[in-house]
Amino acid sequence: MNNGLIAARYATALLGFANQSNSTVQVYAEAKGIVQSYFQFPELRVALDNPVLALSEKRKTILLAAGGGVSKSFERFIDVLLENKREIHLLAVALKYIDLYRKENNIHSGKLVTATAVESGVEKRLLTMMQSATGGTVEIEKVINPSILGGFQLEVDFVRWDASLHGQLQRIKNEYIEKNKTML
Repeated sequence: MNNGLIAARYATALLGFANQSNSTVQVYAEAKGIVQSYFQFPELRVALDNPVLALSEKRKTILLAAGGGVSKSFERFIDVLLENKREIHLLAVALKYIDLYRKENNIHSGKLVTATAVESGVEKRLLTMMQSATGGTVEIEKVINPSILGGFQLEVDFVRWDASLHGQLQRIKNEYIEKNKTML
C-alpha cells in the first residue's frame, strides 16, 4: 500500500478522534514532539524498525519520544498503530497530522533567520505583520546564522523575504556581473 496514503488515513483518523475528545492541541504538541525526536535521535527509527523489539518496548519508546505524559487520544492511537504493525509510518503520520491540524486551524509555519538574537519587540512586529498578511496564526522557528551578516531572512509558507546584508551584497554582485556581461 502507498506510504502516503497510509499516513493520510491514520493522521485523518487521529485528527477526528482528537476532535471528538477535545485534545487536538495536546495531540498537535505530541506529534511535533515525535517529529523532533526523529530528527534528534536517528536511533528511534532503528528501534521502531527492529522486528525483535517487543511491542511493549516500542510503545514505551514512542510515548517517551512524544514527550512522556501523553494524552489518552495519542496513547490509544499508538496502540492502534502498533496493533496494525504500522509503527514504521509513525513519522509520516505525525507530519501529516501536523499538516492537517495547521490547515484546520489556519496556522502557517515560518522561519526567521537573523545574524544575532532578535529583541522581542522586533519579533512581535514581524509576527504581527505576517499574521495580518496570512490572515491566520504564524508559528515562527528562530535561527541564528551569523553568515547573513545583518538584517533578517523570513520564510512563511514557502514565500521568502531576504532583507539580509548578505542577500543585498549578493544581489549587487549579480547585477554587476550581468552589467559587465553586456559590455564584453
